Amino acid sequence: MTILKRATAIVLGSVLTIAMSINPATADVTELNVLAPEKSFPRVWRDYPAMNAEFERPGTLRSAAQVRSVAIGNSKQQLVRAVGQPVSAYPDGSWNFNIALLLPQRNRLICQYRVYFDDEERVVGTIWRRPQCVELVIASGT
Repeated sequence: MTILKRATAIVLGSVLTIAMSINPATADVTELNVLAPEKSFPRVWRDYPAMNAEFERPGTLRSAAQVRSVAIGNSKQQLVRAVGQPVSAYPDGSWNFNIALLLPQRNRLICQYRVYFDDEERVVGTIWRRPQCVELVIASGT
């Protein structure tokens, strides 16, 4: 990752952290690829013997380049073309996606990705639950 991209990611994350500390209930997300694990992503947890298909997150296979194509102002249709169908929606109108990002040696990482919309249903910001997912998407663009 270039120094400029890393600095940008740190600044954007800091801005969101400050905004949420002022009023966490009404903080708006207005940037792309922000790390925000505290934003109520759905959790699945079960002891190994009790696991079944209900607790599997297969994820929609996408490249980092496809995810990077998401831009502020995209329509919901453009978003779905880039990252696939959402797995759930939140009461605030944001969508949750499970994205399978490719790793070396044909492995993949399942990432939770949340997208926020304005009143015209255009993308205004995106967040990730895990830092590894942010790193994969941002670092791949260098």
